[in-house]
Amino acid sequence: MKKLFVLLTAIMLIISLQTTTLATSKKSDALTNKEALHIALDAREHFWSAMSGYKINEHSDYKLKSFTYKDMTYNYLSKTFDTKKKLNSYLSQVFTKDAITHGLKDYQFIVHKGKMAVPVGDGDNMLNWEKATPKLISKKNTIRTYEFTVPTLDGRKVKRTITYEKVQKNWKVTKIDAVI
Repeated sequence: MKKLFVLLTAIMLIISLQTTTLATSKKSDALTNKEALHIALDAREHFWSAMSGYKINEHSDYKLKSFTYKDMTYNYLSKTFDTKKKLNSYLSQVFTKDAITHGLKDYQFIVHKGKMAVPVGDGDNMLNWEKATPKLISKKNTIRTYEFTVPTLDGRKVKRTITYEKVQKNWKVTKIDAVI
């Protein structure tokens, strides 16, 4: 009787694990509108944090040290992002490696005196991404492209296109400034 009980328990455990694994693998292949918007909002926060030099959701009044290099004013990034490795690690949570490489070059990030720095910019834009409406417009293997209708703070609406790529088990944005 004990052997039968152990056998039935083992079978139930195996079936349970297989069902959980199957559900997880099916879920990880999908990218819903809700998930696409959530990733877009994360990407926006990561982009503006990198451009600001500090995590904007943690330090709204952080003071950065400025310097001039080749006739351009730069800010050193906070200790959170002060090395290329730290900045890449942070950005890779939501962006592909290619997006990060091109983004750091396009936005003229540099290493100065051993620390990461970014040119002083003008800050945020007038788009209300929290109220954006996503629409899937392309689906190919590990690539998804969404068109977002994003309201502006003055009442207009603009369209933005964001492409996501599945990297290992995570969907990531393929362009660092796609959500600005």
